[in-house]
Amino acid sequence: MAPGVREEPDDAEHRFELAAPERDGASPQSSKCLSFNRLRPSYIQVAPEFGRARLPELIVSRSRVRSAYAAALSLILAVGALASPLPAMPADTAGVGRDGRPRPGSIEYRLSWGVEASRAARAYSKGVTGRGVVVAMIDTGIGGTSADLFADLSPASTDLVPDRHEDDGDHEHGAQTASLLAGRLDGAGTFGIAYGATLLSIRADRDGSCRKTCAFDADVLARAIEYAVDHGARVIGMPMASRRPIPQIEPALARAAARGVVIVAAAGNDGSDQPHWPGRYASDPRFRDAMIVVGASSRRGDLTRWSNKAGLALDRYIAAPGEQVVVNCTTRFCRLTSGTSYSVSYAAGAAALLLSRDPGLTGPEAAAALLGSARDLADRGPDPLTGRGLLDVRRALQTVDRERDEARG
Repeated sequence: MAPGVREEPDDAEHRFELAAPERDGASPQSSKCLSFNRLRPSYIQVAPEFGRARLPELIVSRSRVRSAYAAALSLILAVGALASPLPAMPADTAGVGRDGRPRPGSIEYRLSWGVEASRAARAYSKGVTGRGVVVAMIDTGIGGTSADLFADLSPASTDLVPDRHEDDGDHEHGAQTASLLAGRLDGAGTFGIAYGATLLSIRADRDGSCRKTCAFDADVLARAIEYAVDHGARVIGMPMASRRPIPQIEPALARAAARGVVIVAAAGNDGSDQPHWPGRYASDPRFRDAMIVVGASSRRGDLTRWSNKAGLALDRYIAAPGEQVVVNCTTRFCRLTSGTSYSVSYAAGAAALLLSRDPGLTGPEAAAALLGSARDLADRGPDPLTGRGLLDVRRALQTVDRERDEARG
C-alpha cells in the first residue's frame, strides 16, 4: 500500500502514514485518513492439490470476483479472513529452473505477475538479479517470522525506535513491500523483482501507531534515510506519503542525492493531480536527479484511477504494478492488496537490477535509464497524468547496455 496522510491541525505535530485503498483494489473511502487494510482483505484460495503445469484451481468463498483478473491468472478471488495461521506454501520445484532462474509459467512466476508486467525476464536471462546491490526499504519492518523470505537480508537491518512495545496492530506492510522487492526465489509463494539484492530493512513507524494506521514521525524518517546512506544503500524505497512538505527530511534527502543514491517514493492513493511528499520532492531541483516518484498500474497496464498523478513531477514519474498484487502466501491462501507503496517495490527493484548489471552506473544514470525507457501511457513524452509512462526493465537494460558499449568504443 502506499502512504497517505492524516490531516492534522496546523499546530499539530507533523505526522504521516502508510495507507492503502480501504478495500483491496478499490479507491480509498476517505482522503483524510487512508487506513491500512481496515476492512476484510481479499485472498486467493489455493486448492489442496495442484499440478505444476497450471495455476491452482480456486474456490469462491464469497461473491467478490474480478473476472478479468481471474481470467488473466486462471484464478478466482475469495474474500475472507484466515481463521488461524498456516505454514508456508510448499515449494513448487518446477518454479525454479536448473539455472536457478525463474521459470515462466510456474505457479510462483504467475503469482508474481508484477515481475512479468515490469518486463524483468530479460534481466534474469542475463543472470542479473540485483546481486551486490543494497536496497533500503524504510517501512514497518519485516518481523522475525518473515526473515526467511529473503535470500540476502542485511545484518544491518534495524528498528530505529528503541524499546518498542509489542502490539497487535497490522504492521505487515513492511514485509509485503520487501517481499515484492527482494523476496526469495524458491518455488514457494511469490518472489521479488530483484530477488538477489541485499535487503536493508529499516523499521521507522511510530511506536504503537499500527494499532490504527501506521504512522511516521519526520525526525525518525530523516534518521532512516541517513542510516540507509551510512550502510551502503544504493537505492532507498519510501512507501509513505504526506500532503504537506516535510522539511525535517530535506537535509537527509540532499545527502542521499549527493552520494548518488536512487530515492524511490510513492505517489499516494487518493487520485490527486499531484504526488504527495516525499514523492513531490522529485520536482524540486535540489533532489530531482536522484528521485523517482511512482504511481500504481493495474494488470491491464494502465494507471489506476485511485493513484495520484504525475503533476509537477511529470519528468520523474513512472507507473509500476500496484493493484491486486499478491503477497502473504500460505499453504492455502495468498493475499491480494493494492497501493502505490507496492509500486515503489517494483521501481526500486528495477533500479537495483540496472545497478547490478553495470556496477559502474551512477544513481542518477540508473534513474534516467528507467525514466527514459518507460512506455508511454498517454501522449507521447511526459504528461501530467502518467508522467513518463509504464516501468519497462527490458528497455532500461537495453539503454544501459547500449550506453556502456558506446562508452567502450
